[in-house]
Amino acid sequence: MHTKIKHWKPDQPLPKYADRDTCASIVSHFHFPVMPRTIATWPLVARRPNRCVVYEVNEVLEFAKQKFNQSPSYKQG
Repeated sequence: MHTKIKHWKPDQPLPKYADRDTCASIVSHFHFPVMPRTIATWPLVARRPNRCVVYEVNEVLEFAKQKFNQSPSYKQG
């Protein structure tokens, strides 16, 4: 099984699987601010090894990218 990185920082490589807190940190760094509870509402495949919910980070980032690209945009000022 792959090791889950509990506290991800931008200078570290991306893990293959991560918990909600770590996924929220990664999405917030690369795309937009998000809370761990929001990650739980997204239509992602969740895995539960040892009763801890983890997600595949690539799937999380792909969904966040789609969500960002589909968000409304407008010119200010």
